[in-house]
Amino acid sequence: MAPKEQFTEGILLDCAFEMARKSGIDSVNARDLAKELGCSTKPIFRLFSSMDDLKYAIFERASNLYNERMFQGLQQSSFLGMGLAYINFAREEKKFFELLFLSNKYKISSFSELLNDVENQGIIALISKNTGLTQTSAKSLFIDIWLTTHGIATMCATNTCDLDGSEIEGILKDVFEGVKQKLLNGENK
Repeated sequence: MAPKEQFTEGILLDCAFEMARKSGIDSVNARDLAKELGCSTKPIFRLFSSMDDLKYAIFERASNLYNERMFQGLQQSSFLGMGLAYINFAREEKKFFELLFLSNKYKISSFSELLNDVENQGIIALISKNTGLTQTSAKSLFIDIWLTTHGIATMCATNTCDLDGSEIEGILKDVFEGVKQKLLNGENK
């Protein structure tokens, strides 16, 4: 009878995911992963054809974690909740934020691609519905608030933001309301 496989893909991916969470995806290599698991590198390459495949699986899991956090933020308080969840993700998951939004690995090709994403189109439609803005103006509001949120999140991820949660929430509300009012005034001319 063949010996029972000690490591499953899930166990291996869990370990690699935690390594990437702590030290970044570039820190994940076969030798250190095998050492962490207490095995040789053979089980790694039996379960994943290459380290690139394993790293892509880590990326997908980090992306799923990010999407869960955004959905929770949306459930808590709509668009503002998503912005705060994005910033908190950057604060709490610095290495995954870097992987998803600050590196050249697995990146979106352009800001237009981000705007045309199906999920973001849904958010723009929600903004239009909730604010009374046209679809075009809602898109402008989305762009302005997204860029503001991304800037704050990037500062949090790089440890250069010393604002507390209530200050950040105030900034996001002020930008949202200010841009919304400007756009509403422009539509009513």
